[in-house]
Parts: sequence; C-alpha cells; structure tokens
Amino acid sequence: MISFLLAVRQPVRILLVVLYICCIAALSLLPPQDLPKIPLFPGADKIVHFLMYLVFSLLSCWALRTEKHYYRIFLIILATIGWGMLMEFIQLAMHAGRSFSWYDIFANSLGVFVGILFYVVAARGSEA
Repeated sequence: MISFLLAVRQPVRILLVVLYICCIAALSLLPPQDLPKIPLFPGADKIVHFLMYLVFSLLSCWALRTEKHYYRIFLIILATIGWGMLMEFIQLAMHAGRSFSWYDIFANSLGVFVGILFYVVAARGSEA
C-alpha cells in the first residue's frame, strides 16, 4: 500500500494538501448555523480537531516526501500547527459565532504529532 501511495506524482500530492487545507478553512470558519447539527457527546469536537490535523500532517508528510528528507518534518510541524492557530485566531476576530479555544489548538497539535509519528513509522516499515 505504501509503495502505491509513494508512486503518486508530487504535484497531485500537493494539490490534495491544498484542497484539504481549503476544507479545514471552510469547516473552521463557517458560522456554526451553516454546519450540520450532529448530536455528539461533550468534547467530541476535540476528537474532530485531532483527526483533521492528524490527516493534515499525514498528507503533508506524504506530499513533501519526508521519508527521503526528514528535515522537512520540522517545516510541516510549524506549518500545520501554525495553520491551526491561525484558524483559531481568525475565529476570534470574526465574531461570527465561532470561538477561540486553546483546547482546540492543543487537539490540533496533538493530531499533528501523532500523524507525523504514524507516517515516520510507516515509512520506516516500508524500507524493511
């Protein structure tokens, strides 16, 4: 499976990351009344944040071929966590029913680190 994913051309990978960033921006910045109402347990949004940024970091590692250039992981950490923080600060400034949360930033950041860890382990496993 990993070899198939690594065979995808880099422009396609980067396009997928850009589309995913647009999805994160839309979900983060749309007024809450424009989003579907799905009744979940309290704190479920933190799991959603975690998963969104886990996928974001996985896609970013895949797009930038970090298995060949491990120094790029640092750039991905900065960019993905920075994007999550930017989304929260924009929510604070918008006053459109969205709210700033340090817990969301923490969930985003944790998702980034877990996603990168998964990618590194999977990439090393495919080398064996």
